[in-house]
Amino acid sequence: MCACGLVWCTCALLATLLASFGLIMVPGIEQAAARLVFTHLSGRSLSIAGNVITARHFTYCLGDYLGCVKDEAARDMVNLFMWETGIGEFVPFSPNQLMNGDGVLPLHFSHAAYREVAYDLLAGRPPDMMVFSNKTSLPAGVMPDFEPDILLNLDTGSEEHTNRRKLLADMLPALAKDRSSGDEHFRVPTGVEASAAVISGATMGGLKRKVFDTVGYNLFDWLFEVNVENELAELFEYDGILAPLVLGIPAMSFQGRRMAKIRMTAFDKVTHSRVGKAFMRAADDRGMDGQKRLSEMVWIAMFAGYGGTGNLAFETIKRILTDPAKYTALFRSDPEAFMLEAARLHPPVAGMNPMAYRKDTYHKLATGKTMKVEAGQIGVTFSSAANKDPQVFRDPYNFVPGRENAERLLSWNNEWGDFSRCDTVAGCPEAPRGCPGTFLSMRLVTATVDFFVGGIEGGLPLKQEL
Repeated sequence: MCACGLVWCTCALLATLLASFGLIMVPGIEQAAARLVFTHLSGRSLSIAGNVITARHFTYCLGDYLGCVKDEAARDMVNLFMWETGIGEFVPFSPNQLMNGDGVLPLHFSHAAYREVAYDLLAGRPPDMMVFSNKTSLPAGVMPDFEPDILLNLDTGSEEHTNRRKLLADMLPALAKDRSSGDEHFRVPTGVEASAAVISGATMGGLKRKVFDTVGYNLFDWLFEVNVENELAELFEYDGILAPLVLGIPAMSFQGRRMAKIRMTAFDKVTHSRVGKAFMRAADDRGMDGQKRLSEMVWIAMFAGYGGTGNLAFETIKRILTDPAKYTALFRSDPEAFMLEAARLHPPVAGMNPMAYRKDTYHKLATGKTMKVEAGQIGVTFSSAANKDPQVFRDPYNFVPGRENAERLLSWNNEWGDFSRCDTVAGCPEAPRGCPGTFLSMRLVTATVDFFVGGIEGGLPLKQEL
């Protein structure tokens, strides 16, 4: 009798939980639940409830983190904490963060709040983090082979940060703002086609692979003058392992070993290239370790260059496929304006950047709470929200190439308009934390989208439900 009662109670509890989870699939109910959670809960209870809400977003979005989950989270932040405040509490969907006791983080999500961090010459970066993963919990092989500390871990304005960026600017011509068309030849790797028939018949996974192969092939050619056509499958595999780690999902030892092996293959090719040899010599001449600095650069290229640019290209092509006639015409009329708008709505590298507070800080939140942040604690800047701030961008959710304030997007961490006034990625006061690969990324993603648009145009009318 007792056993039957226990089973009945357990089933009833599970049914209630499932029903409650089902209810928050409804956007209005989810928003009310989020308000209740973030207004009245704190600490571990907020962390648990916040992760339930994020699990709802993943379910609602069918796992589409880049194209949907981030936007759902951004809407919650805006509804709860208001654009005028621009700072709120954020619960990362990150087992790694939970294990390290950082279940609730300050989030700078408005355009002004993001800029306050991104333009601060004294802004800190967490030395022990790889976005949402603590490096001490990562298996060997995930971080660069010779030194785990990368540019992402260095404070803005620090001497080491400046010196490393200057090395990149001086020795990697592909990062320069002005490159003549003769310096970079766009090529299509073997096996990649962009005909309308191929695109319409491809699964999203298959199309993503074609896009990423195109980006990866040209990225290594333009940046290092090496051919990685035989390694494209491994690069795609590498990105598939790395992406969950960025979100703080634990990795297994064999995954770290696999990443190290793939990366070492690419690194070996780069070390034997003209660009790679010159880069290492210059680093050694400046009192740096050339092998370590080149290893870091290959890691960055595979993370931000390949993954970030690849995702921007893929998300852009997905958008085009929802209404090919409309979007191909917009692209052809002004490719640069089109891609700036695509980058505003689909920021590379998931639209999030970690930061580290360098002094105790108190944030008065719109929910009525006061959030104390201690020196050393990490926070997050959220360009996916900042790029949709209606105080800067009118009708922010609409796709409007050439819009007013288009160059104020923060997709590469500083405003495009400021960064584009820089001659170098180092020592530029207008854009102190701009992404070193901004100009290369924009040229490459524009060329890639142009290639696939050509195939889509050949099969109009073509429309996919995504």
